[in-house]
Amino acid sequence: MLEIDLTGATFRDKLRGCWVGKNAGGTLGTPVEEAWGREEPFDIWWYPELREGGLPNDDLEMQLVWLTALEQVGPDLTSRDLARYWLDHIGYNWDEYGLSKTNLRLGLVPPISGGFNNWFVDCMGCPIRSEVWACVAPGMPRIAARYAYEDAICDHAGGESVYGELFNVAIQSAAFVVDDPRKLIDIGLSYVPDNSLTAKAIRAALAAVEEGLDWKDARRRVLEATPHHVAQYSPINMGFQVIGLLAGKDFGDALCITVNCGYDTDSSGGSIGSWWGIMAGDSNLPRRWTEPLGDAISTNESWGGVRHMSDGSTPIPATLPEVIDRLVIAARTVLRAKGSLVGDTVMVDEASLYADDSIRELWTRDPLTVRFPEVELTASVRYDDGSPSVEAGHEAHVTTTFTNPHPDPITVTARLSTPAGWSAPAQQTLTIEAASSAAIPWTIEVPGRAMLRNSNRLFLIPDAMGYPQGPATPIVLIGAAALRYSDPLPFDGTTASALDTVLAAEDGADPATRPGVWTEAVAHGNGLPAEAMPEPGTVRYVQTFLDSDEEIDVLLGVDSGGPVKAWLNGTELFSLDRFRPIRPSYGGSKDAYVDARLRQGSNELLVKLARGADDPAFECHILVSTAGRLNDGLPAIGRTTFPWDV
Repeated sequence: MLEIDLTGATFRDKLRGCWVGKNAGGTLGTPVEEAWGREEPFDIWWYPELREGGLPNDDLEMQLVWLTALEQVGPDLTSRDLARYWLDHIGYNWDEYGLSKTNLRLGLVPPISGGFNNWFVDCMGCPIRSEVWACVAPGMPRIAARYAYEDAICDHAGGESVYGELFNVAIQSAAFVVDDPRKLIDIGLSYVPDNSLTAKAIRAALAAVEEGLDWKDARRRVLEATPHHVAQYSPINMGFQVIGLLAGKDFGDALCITVNCGYDTDSSGGSIGSWWGIMAGDSNLPRRWTEPLGDAISTNESWGGVRHMSDGSTPIPATLPEVIDRLVIAARTVLRAKGSLVGDTVMVDEASLYADDSIRELWTRDPLTVRFPEVELTASVRYDDGSPSVEAGHEAHVTTTFTNPHPDPITVTARLSTPAGWSAPAQQTLTIEAASSAAIPWTIEVPGRAMLRNSNRLFLIPDAMGYPQGPATPIVLIGAAALRYSDPLPFDGTTASALDTVLAAEDGADPATRPGVWTEAVAHGNGLPAEAMPEPGTVRYVQTFLDSDEEIDVLLGVDSGGPVKAWLNGTELFSLDRFRPIRPSYGGSKDAYVDARLRQGSNELLVKLARGADDPAFECHILVSTAGRLNDGLPAIGRTTFPWDV
């Protein structure tokens, strides 16, 4: 039996090692982080930029918000609680951060907020946030993993990123009692499905190092096993962390190898730093790497990357010693609540370090089901159509499941309250046996476009006979974006000439009467539907409308992987004859993202897409965010109607 004394110097030393290591790796990697994966590795063996407190990094500062959330909410903290802290404190809108925050503002909750309309569910936004959960559950990776899962589904539900955070947190929690790197990787792998791409990348790294390959050749193996063009792709970065841990001769060497592998350098560097820091403890880390950072904590609060960090009822820690003090208290609170303390000592059975069925159950949780636990009656809502997005004039299907926690059967009458102009389905009554569950399927008639909004909020109202009235359960349906696309228009010559050639669809001052044959369709998210994209050797026009309650400056993105031209209210925005990988996020790659002004009312966006006879198919995504540095999503900009809808 292994022991951790939460009042002892060793535990505090490992806590400090975790956060010093995290800061060191993040500071090393931040200056060279890139958006796109690169073929060749870096050659960096010391901090490219150095300041006291290290370089500000979302990987670290967001976890201080999570620590505050845990202190304020308590050990029963869930993803629903964390969602509130996302909106109150996280200003960043990079990639999955911005897309999931827009989902929250539309009324969606985890896990739907993390999976719907989120191109980045396999990226690094959540694996980088695992240390705090390990530190409040040292030597108890099963407990740490359940917190990490609640964290991950806020912005990555259904993606590889969830597995990345489970892998990281298991290693970090176990490292409080295990200092064998190879054993730690085995523990971490037990928290990841064998058939996942995360496991594939990790095993590729592991096999390469054990075959005696150097870190550069091991890196190549990982890229071959799980290729991707985005630098923040989680499986690749998990593999790089394993290379750094096993190939690094010491702390500094491990940091540099991991960062030199490239891709999400600040994140992978920060994680390997925390792994090593927990194993060794701060007292055994080389002063050369740690002393220049000092005890200060750097954040991006000054420009809004994070918000209300230094004010509010529980400000985040301002120094590293304060972080350690508060983590010790939080660990004692969490582990006592979980029944894992004997006095102030954690007793660790080595077998309990590995994942069990309770962890494997997390892998199979449905990212389309939202649970609403209540005292009298627990309800869950499943979006049966594969998405919360609905099309005007069509049916939507959801299933609500009630769980009876009582020792006797109960009779439940359930009805749906719908928005004005929607038809409510007939109420349904059923009897639920004691300690059992029963499901009610609902078919919802979605009204025409004139009555469809971006966010349409229905409420499930159950009446359990003989018990107090319980709260209504929200069911949020997202209105699909209305669009029209032209018939394919063949062309000869180059895509550049096709973009330059003025065709009939570009004529006319009235958007409703643009010449040509147009087909109405919808987009269930930012991406245009496949049927609206050009066929080989053709041009296709896509028309959609952005409805604004006010005149507003925006950053408008038409993130197309192929040749594209766009107009807003008849004014050309850009014409780009090129193919490139897409990265459809707020702010994007700046190629096909332009500052624009929306007028009050309806704004026509006309997009022209060209594809040569031998060119590959490509995607196109439309994104609208605030202008300026932060690029907040704008869920109030209407996309569900045409101006001629009544």
